[in-house]
Amino acid sequence: MINTDLNTKLREILNDGNCYNPATIFNPLSAKIAGNVGFKLGIIPGRIISLDYLSEPDLMLLTLSELTETVRRIAKNTKIPLIVDADNGYGNALNVKRTIESLEDAGASGISLEDTDLPIQFGTAKKPNFLELKEATKKIKIAIDSRKDISTCIIARTGCYPHTGFVDMIERGKAYESEGADAIFYVNVNSKDHISEIASHHNVPIILGNNSTQLPLDDLADMGISVSLPGHKAYFVAMQAYRDAIQRLLETGNFGDYNIDMDKIDELSNEDVYSNLIDKYMKG
Repeated sequence: MINTDLNTKLREILNDGNCYNPATIFNPLSAKIAGNVGFKLGIIPGRIISLDYLSEPDLMLLTLSELTETVRRIAKNTKIPLIVDADNGYGNALNVKRTIESLEDAGASGISLEDTDLPIQFGTAKKPNFLELKEATKKIKIAIDSRKDISTCIIARTGCYPHTGFVDMIERGKAYESEGADAIFYVNVNSKDHISEIASHHNVPIILGNNSTQLPLDDLADMGISVSLPGHKAYFVAMQAYRDAIQRLLETGNFGDYNIDMDKIDELSNEDVYSNLIDKYMKG
């Protein structure tokens, strides 16, 4: 289910000169909520889907088919474009081809591929290892060549900054851009000076991940940053709220005075639509 309109919308967002925070999306209802409150785009992160789908850490335990199923269910229920974290494409360049085809068909408007050497190799240190640049660029190239619709954004991602430094990070980003990447996704860049310099090295949109600098979006836009992801705190807040609510129920026998707008939940879950269908087709 390739949605060219949403793909085009993502490209417009990435290139309109503003900087946006994406909403963390992990299921269809969260996608509807994000669009309902006004977010322009969402991101489906591997870490959060691994937690939500498997209750396991983000160590490439989630399979491509599990991710694709999740993306498909979400994409059917959203009016905002989605960037999907596809890790390193689930293997070598041939695996990347299948990953792009699967996620594009499921409704991803943007697909990010990272250059981390995954899964963790036997005998290696806990800090991440990164693919040789030649292999990493070939994987971006096959991703570009494998998409069915040119409007689908292929986003090259690297988290090498804390490990190999700014110069290596930019070299990698420029190499991925030269292969045709539609945007470059830099993770864990914690220097305001380095952030302000990134865009001068590129002619494609820049996405920041795990941006902890707390720079205002307007300032980031002036620096040439299109998207800034400060983390996935909203998901963890939601999980903590669930834990607090059921713990209170366990301890007291009631939920207390939580203020919940069930009308909004009913609206997001198409309660009226299904009520009308029942009246029309299921009454004897």
